[in-house]
Amino acid sequence: MFLSRRSTFPRILRLPVLLAMVSLVTYAGPRPQSAGTGGPPPVILISVDTLRADHLSCYGYTHLQTPHIDSLARGGTVFAEISSQAPITLPSHVSLFTSTYPFANGIRENAQVLPPGAVTLATALAAHGYDTAAFIGGYFLERRYGLAQGFQTYDSPFDTRAIRGALDLKRPASKVLDGAEHWLEKNSGHPFLLFIHLFDLHLPYDVPAAFRAHAPHSEYDQELAYVDDSLGRFLEFLKRSGLDRRALIVLFSDHGESLGDHGENTHGYFIYRSTLHVPLIIHWPQTTEIRNSKSENGKSTPLSSFDLRVSPSDYMARVDAPAGLIDVAPTVLRFLGIQPPATFCGHSLLDLAKEGDSPPREIYSESSYAHDKFGWATLRSLRRGDYQYIDAPHPELYNLMHDPTEVRNLLPGQAAVAASYRERLTALVSNYRAKPAADGQTPTAGARGTADSLRALGYLEITSPKPALDDSGVDPKDRLFEYKRYLLAGHLARTGKADEAAEEFQAIIAGDPRNLPAYIELARADVDLHRYLDGANKLKAALALDPHNVEAEEMLGDIWLAVGDHTRAAAEFQRLLTFAPQDYEAHFGLGLLAARGGQIPEAAGHFRAAIAANPSSAEAHCQLGLILEAQNQKPAAVREFQAALRIDPQFREARRELTKLSAPCR
Repeated sequence: MFLSRRSTFPRILRLPVLLAMVSLVTYAGPRPQSAGTGGPPPVILISVDTLRADHLSCYGYTHLQTPHIDSLARGGTVFAEISSQAPITLPSHVSLFTSTYPFANGIRENAQVLPPGAVTLATALAAHGYDTAAFIGGYFLERRYGLAQGFQTYDSPFDTRAIRGALDLKRPASKVLDGAEHWLEKNSGHPFLLFIHLFDLHLPYDVPAAFRAHAPHSEYDQELAYVDDSLGRFLEFLKRSGLDRRALIVLFSDHGESLGDHGENTHGYFIYRSTLHVPLIIHWPQTTEIRNSKSENGKSTPLSSFDLRVSPSDYMARVDAPAGLIDVAPTVLRFLGIQPPATFCGHSLLDLAKEGDSPPREIYSESSYAHDKFGWATLRSLRRGDYQYIDAPHPELYNLMHDPTEVRNLLPGQAAVAASYRERLTALVSNYRAKPAADGQTPTAGARGTADSLRALGYLEITSPKPALDDSGVDPKDRLFEYKRYLLAGHLARTGKADEAAEEFQAIIAGDPRNLPAYIELARADVDLHRYLDGANKLKAALALDPHNVEAEEMLGDIWLAVGDHTRAAAEFQRLLTFAPQDYEAHFGLGLLAARGGQIPEAAGHFRAAIAANPSSAEAHCQLGLILEAQNQKPAAVREFQAALRIDPQFREARRELTKLSAPCR
């Protein structure tokens, strides 16, 4: 019974953790005064994932009105030229909350993990007595990825159930905002930080029928109409409660969406303006005063280190000077009179908002996706003033004032300007060079089925990211056709057309014999067609290119397990543990094999290791329960079956065994 398995080839993200950050020394002083009149203002951050700035009517869009988002600009400041530091969800949010660059903090792809001890806006405000809460709309910010640090409440329910499809990776704005409202009803009496993440604009779309007429020719705009309407109800709640007058409200996006610009349909592959240019609207409290005061020991508390008297009229309605999302956290802290941590790399936007002008800032952005996945070149850019320089094997230089859609590359005609920008970019990267990985950090593991859902979203899992400062590889621009063909082949595979998918992957390999992901996906197609030995040969070819490729080694072990060659399966899983000692799939497979061979203690050890690697695996909990049941450890077995059912209430085997153990003795 131990060899039962719910999915023959589980596909789970495992990404190395590359980040080590300095811990924040917390402040254990008295709670700040009430968030009412005269007290420190509450802070509400609203992230509308995948929102292009140029699709908001307050940024000049004419095909759709976004009145509720626009309303934040009344009594607020619209920052017209804000750039994301990475056009990918988790890296961009980590960069914003830590005010550090992706190449330095090491979080360059979704599903990597921000290690404990990170210094974030949330940890800083929690250390100064703020209540902190987050309500998350998308799986990529689920708590397992580390952004929950500093938040006392972190509502991300994706780890409480098995993810079966792409739409399970998101929840609608109305549910996220309802949760935030309920929290505010109970917790708005003291200074607080509330972070709201809305994921509706991210593929796959699931537009409520009532909003389809708002933009008949654009599902993206239909989703935006729904998000704007949902935010309208939330802003009305803030108005009824008076929080709109007291709170500092910051609305932004982590990145945009290409929507076909430059041949890219989604985001993450290129770093053009369509995915880097994001909205940032700061709605100021109507009137705020923070006065100097003394604590009982005669020392000033951090929140009253200096007088702060502001009103919306102190700030400009629009700021055109370029800046970055990396500047948001320092801006919030400076507004509250709190010194930003020394680890922060960004700079406050308050002076820009008051004066509208300052010396040009250098805004860095990057995408290493094509490099990490395919071995092609990393893309980096530097924005300074009107110019945007993209560092690539075929570099690009654009004057965004005259060419905001980046269709006229000024190179080689302005080689001197490009060279000066490249020097500045190189100096910036050298100044904030990546820190070494934290000891003991291991790849993260997602819930079983997550990788399939990521493919449905256009994300392709990355098991072996290359060194952060390795610039080798061909220009992604030269491989755009191949990349889009790869996406097409993946779509064919997902929609049950494995034969056609295999043909496409074969053609990709013929044109690029070193395309490692194509070998792996071709092997997956072979498995779907029950051509197991063909699949094994493709995986051996992949491992010849990358001997330590986790995904290829896992699949190869799974193939031998599926065809009943347990000796080869054990050998592959054991080899995998030599370079990925905490790999979930290896421990799970070895647990199954040990159980089959009657090696009960060894099987229990492997299943426990699998659970440690992926606590959300219902299968591992169930298998450990079966082992404990066989050892007559019934209370422990019951706990494991219950854990499996909490993760997946439809898990029949766990339900059956739990019922059997709970039945009264006769």
